[in-house]
Amino acid sequence: MDYINLPSGRFAYISQGQGDAVLLVHGLGSSLLDWQPQIEHLARYCQVFALDVRGHGQSEPLRAPVSMAELAADLADFIRAKQIQPCILVGISMGGMLTFQLLADQPQLVRAAVVINSAPSFIVDSWRTRLQVWLRLSLIRLFGLPGLARMLAGKLFPKPEQQALRELVTQRIAGNEQTSYLHAMRAIPGWSSLPAVQTVETPLLVVAGDRDYTPLAYKQAYVAQLHNARLEVIADSGHATPLDQPEALNRLLDEFIAEHSAALPA
Repeated sequence: MDYINLPSGRFAYISQGQGDAVLLVHGLGSSLLDWQPQIEHLARYCQVFALDVRGHGQSEPLRAPVSMAELAADLADFIRAKQIQPCILVGISMGGMLTFQLLADQPQLVRAAVVINSAPSFIVDSWRTRLQVWLRLSLIRLFGLPGLARMLAGKLFPKPEQQALRELVTQRIAGNEQTSYLHAMRAIPGWSSLPAVQTVETPLLVVAGDRDYTPLAYKQAYVAQLHNARLEVIADSGHATPLDQPEALNRLLDEFIAEHSAALPA
C-alpha cells in the first residue's frame, strides 16, 4: 500500500505493472482490495492503479457532507499528481458514478472508460427509490454497519459455494467507519451527471451483470442516450462482478484496453 497527499487529504493506493495507465475505482463501502483479481491480471501489461475513495479503506475519512463532484475531483487530483492523463478509468457502482462525473467535468483526463453495474444518475423520483434509500439508512441505524454488511453480502453472493466471498465482503463492509460511510452514501441520492455526460465523446464500455440490482433494460436505455458507448452483459453475475465473475470481466477489460491503447495511432 502506498499513500499520496492530495488537496482533500491523504489517499491510499496500489500501483503495479508497466504500460498503459489504468485507474480502478471501487464502490460504496468497499475498498481497492476488491480489485485484486483485476490488479494481478492487468498488471501483466498495464500500469494499474487502484485508489481508496475518500471516506473508504485507508484514505482520508469523511467528517462532513460531500458531493459526487467533490469525490470525482479527488480522482482528477490523483490522475494529475501521478501524471497518468489521459488514463483508462474503470469504476464499479459508486465508482462508476464517479467515472461518469469525471467524464462530465474533466473528460480530457480520461482516454476511455469502463463502468460496471452503475449509472450516470440516481434520481429520487419514485416511491420505490425513496424506499430503497430509507431502508438502507434505517438498517444502518438499527443494526450498524456489521449488520448491514451481513445482509448485503448475502444478497451479493447468494450461492452456497460463495461462502468465502460472503465472509470476505462482510468483513470489508463492516470495517468501514460509519460516519464516513453515511456521508458517502448521502452524496448519491439526487445526483446526476446528465446531460453533460451525453455530449462526451470518450469511448465508454458499460458492463452489466445479468443479476445486477437494476434491470438490463435500464442500462440499455441510458447507453442509448450516450455517445460512443456500448453495453456488454456478463452471465451469472450479480452486482459484484469483479469478484463473482473475474475471468469474464478480465476478458472484456483486455479487449477494451487493447482497443484503446495509447500505443495505437490516434
